Parts: sequence; C-alpha cells; structure tokens
Amino acid sequence: MARKVVLVADPGLDGALAVTLAMHDPNLEVLGLAATAGNVTAEEATRNVQIVVEQTDPPRWPRVGAALPILYDVNAVALHGPGGLGGVEFPCAELHHPHPADKLIIDLVRLYPKEVAVVLMGPATAFARALD
Repeated sequence: MARKVVLVADPGLDGALAVTLAMHDPNLEVLGLAATAGNVTAEEATRNVQIVVEQTDPPRWPRVGAALPILYDVNAVALHGPGGLGGVEFPCAELHHPHPADKLIIDLVRLYPKEVAVVLMGPATAFARALD
C-alpha cells in the first residue's frame, strides 16, 4: 500500500525534481503539495508547484496549497535562475483562490489521521503555522 504524504516544498530546480519523483513514485500517494517561500518568493513558489503538477501530469494530481506571504533576506535566484526553474517560462493555469498551505496541511492531516506523513523539503513556515 502506498504511503500517504503531504509535501512542503520551495520549488527551485532541486525541489521541482524531488516533487516530480515523489508524485510518480508508486510507493507514495502525494495527497497535497504545499508551497513555501525559500528558494523563491511565495508567489513564485505557489506558481512553481502548479507548473510542476501541470507539466509532469502525475497519475494522481495532489491538492495544491499557496505559500504563505513571507520575505527572507536571501534567496537562491543565483542558483536556480529567475523564477526558480532555470529562467524557463512555462504555461500555467493558475488557480484563482488556492487554499493557504497551512490550511491544506491541517485539512489533509485531519482527513487521514495517523495515516499521512508531512515531508518538509523547504522552510517549515507553513508547517509551523499549521501547528498553531
């Protein structure tokens, strides 16, 4: 049986690859993909998780959570390029009102008590807010 997970990611190049691999792993059931700022801004992180899902077309599309608005003193644009995905422009059907990442985590953990693991692949801001 596949392990239920919620991924929390700040998708630059590395996060985008990790999310793609997880969504296509038959041993994982990615229920949710919560964006978080870190490598890129909150807006870019939210857009990038949507791009990764749309472009890789996983067998089961996860629910997407929008990154919480937060600014860090540094980012990884020098490493990951403008936008976080190497400066490449991808089409994206952006969600009009995505749920905040912390709410997505709470909803999925409540829906699947003691069944879901939260995998932090970026800053823990959304996860910390979910614990409040």
